[in-house]
Amino acid sequence: MTTTRPIAGYPLIGIASLGRVAAAILIAVIAAILVRLLDQASAGDIRDLIGDSYLRRVVIFTVMQAVLSTLLSLALAVPVTRALARQSHFPGRGVLLRLFSLPLVMPALVAIFGVVAAYGQQGWMARLVGVGVWPSIYGLGGILVAHVFFNLPLAVRLLLPAWQTVPAETWRLAAQLGMTSGHIFRLIEWPLLRRVVPQIAATIFMLCFVSFAIVLTLGGGPRASTLEVTIFQAIRFDADLPRAGLLALLELVLCLIAGILCRGLTQRMDFAAGFGRPGWRHDASTRWARIGDSAWIVLAVLFVGLPELALLADGLRGFTADLPWPVLAQAALLGLSISVIAGAGATFFGFVLAAAGHQPSPCRAGLFVRIMKSLQALAGLLPLAMSPMVLGIGFYLLITDYTDSDLWSVIGIILLNIAMAIPFCLALLMPAVDRNLQQHDRLCRELSIVGFNRFRLIDWPSLRPQIATAFALATSLGLGDLIGISLFGNPDLRTLSMLLYEQLSAYRMDQAAATALILLLLVLGVYGAIERLVGGKQ
Repeated sequence: MTTTRPIAGYPLIGIASLGRVAAAILIAVIAAILVRLLDQASAGDIRDLIGDSYLRRVVIFTVMQAVLSTLLSLALAVPVTRALARQSHFPGRGVLLRLFSLPLVMPALVAIFGVVAAYGQQGWMARLVGVGVWPSIYGLGGILVAHVFFNLPLAVRLLLPAWQTVPAETWRLAAQLGMTSGHIFRLIEWPLLRRVVPQIAATIFMLCFVSFAIVLTLGGGPRASTLEVTIFQAIRFDADLPRAGLLALLELVLCLIAGILCRGLTQRMDFAAGFGRPGWRHDASTRWARIGDSAWIVLAVLFVGLPELALLADGLRGFTADLPWPVLAQAALLGLSISVIAGAGATFFGFVLAAAGHQPSPCRAGLFVRIMKSLQALAGLLPLAMSPMVLGIGFYLLITDYTDSDLWSVIGIILLNIAMAIPFCLALLMPAVDRNLQQHDRLCRELSIVGFNRFRLIDWPSLRPQIATAFALATSLGLGDLIGISLFGNPDLRTLSMLLYEQLSAYRMDQAAATALILLLLVLGVYGAIERLVGGKQ
């Protein structure tokens, strides 16, 4: 009797297999949620949805605000990133980048609190400028301001590594050829942007398309309603789950179309290999370049930093109010416990999806493996394209069909937070995993270093900082989650995000300001601790 042995370098249970299992689980769970919501939908419901003129206006507004938010974020991010890439050695650059990255980990409710305090009609900017009539922060304008506040730093953080891929030898050659700043942008930077911007644009578009807390808080009424808010209304006020499922399916299709189109425009741009020397750009040392770069950096820091300062000032004043410290401590501990577990789960899923996506396949695998790779790519997009509200209510229904215990409520929150953080972990880990595989994969296969031994000896030492960053970001997103705790929570099961929402709803603004600052400090502390302890950063 002959036994089938795995092809050399490919264990039966390895990273590729784990990646396929992870992709199958994600797709199956999302499919189960949609089936659960749509099981009572009828042909009449579909006809009513197609003929709903209000829904058409909502879809148009949803697409419009997402497109405008994406264009504004990228239009500002490109010159700011170029300025930061050119002026790479000025004092305080590292601190500035850390402060500039604060919105990436800031919970939505906390950020909205800061944006209103800075740019509202009674905010800092209105008092500083001193004009008679300051535009209202509520409506399309407020939605765009809040989305740019969130996504400008995200775009900068995703664009900076693209500039860093240009080897020092390319800049040295440009200097020897006497290329001006315009020539450099046209011949080096513009082709680079054409290859990386579509992917970033797809991410920002989908984030804005499914945005909930920002639109619900700053929309200002039905005229500025989006699909996500309409889904919330169908679930919360109408208890119409089939309509919510149909709207979620429509939202998913639109997001996937945008994501697939943008990913189709994304191409790789490989420079010749350099020697790893520090890069220096001759066009960065002219006086006009320094003035222009400094202006862009200062404007970006002021735009992002003003809400952060307003949040800090209002939060410190809020500490003079009578705060429920035992309740705050209990909510913080519960949120921290849930978010750390969810962050670890999301990081694991992101890593195996990223690693499996780049694993070379056995020659005899054929059509099955090609299909699985397509499903893996789809699995990375689905949680980002799917309505967070529908994901939450889907997990809630699937769990409460069988039990209503507090333990399973906590598990439901953890599962939702894992699903929502996977795309961000995947985006952070995929470039690093790709570089790691290009450098070590061939040697590992020749030496038969596979499975856990490969992770322990090769992947972990190489990818430890990136894994720590993904873990820290996923944990921070869990700390700021509101959807999961609002669906599964109860008076005995509250996190700081839920407590902040209750305080805002009751107009206890001093307590809300203090709670927002506490939540922000907790997020920053956890993020820094994970990067230091897990990533080994000193």
